[in-house]
Amino acid sequence: MNVLNVDVIERELTRYAARVLHEPAERWVMTVARNYFLSKLPEKDVLANFRTVTTCNLKSKDPAYRLMKPSDLPPWAVKAVEEGTLVWFDPIQPRRREFWNVLEVIVLWLNNWKPDDTRLNRIDRIAFPVATNAAVLWYKDVSENIWNYVTDKPIVVKTYDTFTWVKLVTALQFEREGKLMNHCVGNGTYYNQWRLNRESEFFSLRDKHNKPHATMQVSYNNSHPLVRKGSVMQCKGNSNRKADKVYQHYIRRFIADMDFTISGDGSLIDMS
Repeated sequence: MNVLNVDVIERELTRYAARVLHEPAERWVMTVARNYFLSKLPEKDVLANFRTVTTCNLKSKDPAYRLMKPSDLPPWAVKAVEEGTLVWFDPIQPRRREFWNVLEVIVLWLNNWKPDDTRLNRIDRIAFPVATNAAVLWYKDVSENIWNYVTDKPIVVKTYDTFTWVKLVTALQFEREGKLMNHCVGNGTYYNQWRLNRESEFFSLRDKHNKPHATMQVSYNNSHPLVRKGSVMQCKGNSNRKADKVYQHYIRRFIADMDFTISGDGSLIDMS
């Protein structure tokens, strides 16, 4: 396309690129996305973003155009006007248009990549439509499985092989645990109980992907503050069921290493 105000497009793209976390991805916005916008847009996006420049609207007093006088146009632009191929990017509220909404999702997708993601080394080979499809699918998965994407930072208490026992200490951690484990630890009651009196602590068995597999409530009722000998009140797997056999070993080791007694949910814990 023969675009009269490419600088305005680049300024808009720069706003998106400035929010990208990884330098190669930032370059992708200013090169691959830019070139797609200037030369490969579907007709519907062209019509939404550009206006054809004619001799009549060059002389228009409409301040929305902000165009140069016909006498100030470079030769290539004068020729394009005569041919009816010169267009002008409309800078008024572009973020309401589909292309820019898609680019917004792509930026979120790119920012979800890890710094060592190998895709960053060849990101210039990822075409805009390919990035669009991948980003939209990712965003759909995030929308439907939001709690898999919340990266809480719980306190690690014990590590066994590739599994860790962590302690829940924030409302978000409690809520995420409840959502992923499909039980009531995240309904606010247990967090408030922990926050107000600290008579119980709550632990979660996580795999290397931070996915929980067992939730344990340990009570310190009636124990001296300097002793803090805990007793397991609850130990639940998903949906309040018994944790799968593969996780029972880590439950037993944790109880033994922490010198906990068991006063509840004994039927859900294999001690041999």
